[in-house]
Amino acid sequence: MKLRALTLLTALLLFQTAQAQFLSRSSLPAFSSSWGAKVGFAANATYVTDAYLKGHELTEYTQDTQVGNFAAFLLRLNSRTIFLQTGLGLSFNQSCFYMDMNSWDPDSETKDEMSCSYQLTSLTLPLQIGYHIVNSPPYCMSAFTGPRLHYTPDKFYSVQYQNLEPYQITDSPIELIMGWTVGLSVKIGRTFLDFEYEATINPISGQMIDLNNIDPTPDYRLNRRLGIMSFSYGILF
Repeated sequence: MKLRALTLLTALLLFQTAQAQFLSRSSLPAFSSSWGAKVGFAANATYVTDAYLKGHELTEYTQDTQVGNFAAFLLRLNSRTIFLQTGLGLSFNQSCFYMDMNSWDPDSETKDEMSCSYQLTSLTLPLQIGYHIVNSPPYCMSAFTGPRLHYTPDKFYSVQYQNLEPYQITDSPIELIMGWTVGLSVKIGRTFLDFEYEATINPISGQMIDLNNIDPTPDYRLNRRLGIMSFSYGILF
Protein backbone atom coordinates (compact mmCIF):
# COMPACT_ATOMS: atom_id res chain seq x y z
CA MET A 1 0.00 0.00 0.00
CA LYS A 2 2.79 2.39 0.95
CA LEU A 3 4.66 1.54 -2.24
CA ARG A 4 1.58 2.29 -4.36
CA ALA A 5 1.07 5.61 -2.59
CA LEU A 6 4.74 6.55 -3.08
CA THR A 7 4.58 5.60 -6.77
CA LEU A 8 1.41 7.67 -7.25
CA LEU A 9 2.92 10.66 -5.46
CA THR A 10 6.07 10.47 -7.62
CA ALA A 11 3.99 10.28 -10.79
CA LEU A 12 1.94 13.31 -9.73
CA LEU A 13 5.09 15.33 -8.98
CA LEU A 14 6.58 14.43 -12.37
CA PHE A 15 3.33 15.34 -14.10
CA GLN A 16 3.14 18.69 -12.33
CA THR A 17 6.78 19.44 -13.17
CA ALA A 18 6.23 18.59 -16.83
CA GLN A 19 3.03 20.65 -16.90
CA ALA A 20 4.79 23.62 -15.32
CA GLN A 21 7.59 23.37 -17.88
CA PHE A 22 5.08 23.20 -20.73
CA LEU A 23 3.15 26.24 -19.48
CA SER A 24 6.37 28.14 -18.87
CA ARG A 25 7.73 27.35 -22.33
CA SER A 26 4.44 28.14 -24.04
CA SER A 27 4.70 31.71 -22.76
CA LEU A 28 8.10 32.14 -24.46
CA PRO A 29 8.43 33.47 -28.02
CA ALA A 30 8.61 30.75 -30.65
CA PHE A 31 11.87 32.17 -31.99
CA SER A 32 14.42 34.68 -30.69
CA SER A 33 18.06 35.57 -31.14
CA SER A 34 20.72 36.81 -28.75
CA TRP A 35 24.40 37.65 -28.82
CA GLY A 36 27.01 37.85 -26.13
CA ALA A 37 30.54 37.15 -25.02
CA LYS A 38 32.35 34.82 -22.65
CA VAL A 39 35.81 34.32 -21.14
CA GLY A 40 37.21 31.26 -19.44
CA PHE A 41 39.98 28.86 -18.55
CA ALA A 42 40.77 25.41 -19.90
CA ALA A 43 42.76 22.39 -18.71
CA ASN A 44 44.66 20.98 -21.70
CA ALA A 45 45.68 17.32 -22.03
CA THR A 46 47.60 15.59 -24.83
CA TYR A 47 46.62 12.23 -26.31
CA VAL A 48 49.41 10.55 -28.30
CA THR A 49 47.83 8.32 -30.96
CA ASP A 50 50.89 7.26 -32.96
CA ALA A 51 54.52 7.41 -31.75
CA TYR A 52 57.57 6.10 -33.60
CA LEU A 53 60.96 7.12 -32.20
CA LYS A 54 64.44 5.63 -32.68
CA GLY A 55 63.09 2.69 -34.68
CA HIS A 56 60.35 1.59 -32.27
CA GLU A 57 56.64 2.01 -31.79
CA LEU A 58 55.89 3.55 -28.38
CA THR A 59 52.61 3.65 -26.53
CA GLU A 60 53.37 4.72 -22.95
CA TYR A 61 53.60 8.36 -21.95
CA THR A 62 52.91 10.72 -19.07
CA GLN A 63 51.77 14.32 -19.21
CA ASP A 64 51.46 17.57 -17.32
CA THR A 65 47.97 19.03 -17.59
CA GLN A 66 48.40 22.75 -18.17
CA VAL A 67 45.99 25.68 -18.12
CA GLY A 68 45.04 27.77 -21.13
CA ASN A 69 42.48 30.54 -21.61
CA PHE A 70 40.06 31.81 -24.22
CA ALA A 71 37.53 34.51 -25.09
CA ALA A 72 34.68 34.39 -27.59
CA PHE A 73 31.79 36.35 -29.07
CA LEU A 74 28.56 34.35 -29.46
CA LEU A 75 25.45 34.37 -31.61
CA ARG A 76 22.55 32.20 -30.45
CA LEU A 77 19.31 31.41 -32.27
CA ASN A 78 16.68 30.17 -29.82
CA SER A 79 13.42 28.30 -29.98
CA ARG A 80 11.45 27.16 -26.96
CA THR A 81 13.30 23.86 -26.72
CA ILE A 82 16.46 23.98 -28.85
CA PHE A 83 19.06 26.54 -29.91
CA LEU A 84 21.82 26.92 -32.48
CA GLN A 85 25.03 28.64 -31.48
CA THR A 86 28.03 29.98 -33.36
CA GLY A 87 30.52 32.81 -32.94
CA LEU A 88 34.19 33.67 -33.15
CA GLY A 89 36.77 33.04 -30.45
CA LEU A 90 40.46 33.24 -29.62
CA SER A 91 42.03 30.45 -27.57
CA PHE A 92 45.47 29.85 -26.08
CA ASN A 93 46.36 26.21 -25.36
CA GLN A 94 49.53 24.64 -24.02
CA SER A 95 50.59 21.16 -22.98
CA CYS A 96 53.62 19.05 -22.13
CA PHE A 97 54.18 15.29 -22.15
CA TYR A 98 57.01 12.81 -21.60
CA MET A 99 57.77 9.49 -23.29
CA ASP A 100 60.28 6.81 -22.28
CA MET A 101 61.98 5.71 -25.50
CA ASN A 102 63.04 2.43 -23.81
CA SER A 103 59.45 1.52 -22.93
CA TRP A 104 59.23 -0.80 -25.96
CA ASP A 105 61.71 -3.16 -24.21
CA PRO A 106 60.16 -4.90 -21.15
CA ASP A 107 63.66 -5.93 -20.00
CA SER A 108 65.07 -2.40 -19.97
CA GLU A 109 66.18 -1.20 -16.53
CA THR A 110 66.93 2.39 -17.56
CA LYS A 111 64.85 5.24 -18.92
CA ASP A 112 65.60 7.30 -21.99
CA GLU A 113 62.96 10.00 -21.64
CA MET A 114 62.13 12.65 -24.19
CA SER A 115 59.78 15.54 -23.62
CA CYS A 116 57.62 17.70 -25.84
CA SER A 117 56.08 21.02 -24.83
CA TYR A 118 54.04 23.18 -27.15
CA GLN A 119 51.82 26.25 -27.27
CA LEU A 120 49.28 27.35 -29.85
CA THR A 121 46.98 30.32 -30.28
CA SER A 122 43.95 29.69 -32.49
CA LEU A 123 40.91 31.35 -33.95
CA THR A 124 37.87 29.19 -33.19
CA LEU A 125 34.46 28.84 -34.81
CA PRO A 126 31.84 26.66 -33.04
CA LEU A 127 28.78 25.18 -34.77
CA GLN A 128 26.70 23.82 -31.89
CA ILE A 129 23.17 22.66 -31.23
CA GLY A 130 21.65 22.64 -27.77
CA TYR A 131 18.56 21.47 -25.91
CA HIS A 132 16.93 23.44 -23.08
CA ILE A 133 16.47 20.95 -20.25
CA VAL A 134 14.93 23.70 -18.13
CA ASN A 135 13.70 26.93 -19.71
CA SER A 136 11.80 28.92 -17.13
CA PRO A 137 13.03 32.54 -17.19
CA PRO A 138 15.12 33.83 -15.59
CA TYR A 139 16.51 30.29 -15.19
CA CYS A 140 17.70 28.07 -18.01
CA MET A 141 19.80 24.89 -18.10
CA SER A 142 20.87 23.46 -21.45
CA ALA A 143 22.98 20.65 -22.86
CA PHE A 144 24.83 21.22 -26.14
CA THR A 145 27.14 19.50 -28.59
CA GLY A 146 28.72 20.07 -31.98
CA PRO A 147 31.96 20.67 -33.88
CA ARG A 148 34.43 23.50 -33.41
CA LEU A 149 36.95 24.59 -36.04
CA HIS A 150 40.43 25.77 -34.99
CA TYR A 151 42.67 27.84 -37.25
CA THR A 152 46.29 28.09 -36.04
CA PRO A 153 48.75 30.10 -38.19
CA ASP A 154 52.31 28.81 -38.12
CA LYS A 155 53.66 31.93 -36.38
CA PHE A 156 51.27 31.38 -33.45
CA TYR A 157 52.56 27.86 -32.79
CA SER A 158 55.73 26.86 -30.94
CA VAL A 159 57.11 23.45 -29.96
CA GLN A 160 60.20 22.26 -28.11
CA TYR A 161 61.56 18.70 -28.05
CA GLN A 162 64.15 17.61 -25.48
CA ASN A 163 66.60 14.67 -25.48
CA LEU A 164 66.47 13.81 -29.18
CA GLU A 165 70.14 14.67 -29.82
CA PRO A 166 71.97 14.92 -32.16
CA TYR A 167 68.84 15.99 -34.01
CA GLN A 168 67.14 19.33 -33.54
CA ILE A 169 63.56 18.24 -34.06
CA THR A 170 60.64 20.53 -34.70
CA ASP A 171 57.27 20.38 -36.45
CA SER A 172 54.59 22.72 -37.73
CA PRO A 173 50.89 22.92 -36.92
CA ILE A 174 48.09 21.57 -39.03
CA GLU A 175 46.50 24.96 -39.53
CA LEU A 176 42.86 23.86 -39.71
CA ILE A 177 41.66 21.18 -37.32
CA MET A 178 38.27 20.15 -35.97
CA GLY A 179 37.20 19.30 -32.46
CA TRP A 180 33.95 17.89 -31.11
CA THR A 181 32.37 19.50 -28.06
CA VAL A 182 29.85 18.44 -25.44
CA GLY A 183 28.80 20.61 -22.53
CA LEU A 184 26.29 22.01 -20.06
CA SER A 185 25.20 25.64 -19.78
CA VAL A 186 23.47 27.21 -16.77
CA LYS A 187 21.91 30.65 -17.31
CA ILE A 188 20.44 33.02 -14.74
CA GLY A 189 19.08 36.22 -16.20
CA ARG A 190 21.61 37.46 -18.74
CA THR A 191 24.67 35.74 -17.23
CA PHE A 192 25.64 32.13 -17.81
CA LEU A 193 28.24 29.51 -16.92
CA ASP A 194 29.44 26.94 -19.45
CA PHE A 195 31.11 23.62 -18.63
CA GLU A 196 32.51 21.99 -21.75
CA TYR A 197 34.77 19.18 -22.94
CA GLU A 198 36.33 19.15 -26.40
CA ALA A 199 38.40 16.48 -28.15
CA THR A 200 40.19 17.30 -31.39
CA ILE A 201 39.41 14.81 -34.16
CA ASN A 202 42.52 15.15 -36.31
CA PRO A 203 46.19 15.56 -35.22
CA ILE A 204 47.27 19.08 -34.31
CA SER A 205 50.78 18.90 -35.83
CA GLY A 206 52.41 17.76 -39.05
CA GLN A 207 55.60 15.94 -39.98
CA MET A 208 58.61 16.10 -37.66
CA ILE A 209 61.74 17.55 -39.28
CA ASP A 210 65.41 17.94 -38.28
CA LEU A 211 66.67 21.52 -38.42
CA ASN A 212 70.29 20.27 -38.37
CA ASN A 213 69.74 18.30 -41.62
CA ILE A 214 71.78 15.36 -40.33
CA ASP A 215 72.01 12.46 -42.78
CA PRO A 216 70.24 10.05 -42.60
CA THR A 217 67.08 11.95 -41.78
CA PRO A 218 65.33 10.37 -38.75
CA ASP A 219 61.98 8.71 -39.41
CA TYR A 220 60.06 10.02 -36.41
CA ARG A 221 56.29 10.22 -35.88
CA LEU A 222 54.48 11.72 -32.95
CA ASN A 223 50.81 12.29 -33.76
CA ARG A 224 48.89 13.90 -30.97
CA ARG A 225 45.46 15.32 -30.23
CA LEU A 226 44.15 17.71 -27.62
CA GLY A 227 41.55 17.15 -24.93
CA ILE A 228 40.24 20.43 -23.48
CA MET A 229 38.12 20.71 -20.33
CA SER A 230 36.91 24.30 -19.99
CA PHE A 231 34.91 26.55 -17.69
CA SER A 232 33.66 29.95 -18.80
CA TYR A 233 31.55 32.87 -17.64
CA GLY A 234 29.54 34.99 -20.06
CA ILE A 235 26.68 37.34 -20.68
CA LEU A 236 23.93 37.32 -23.35
CA PHE A 237 21.98 40.29 -24.67
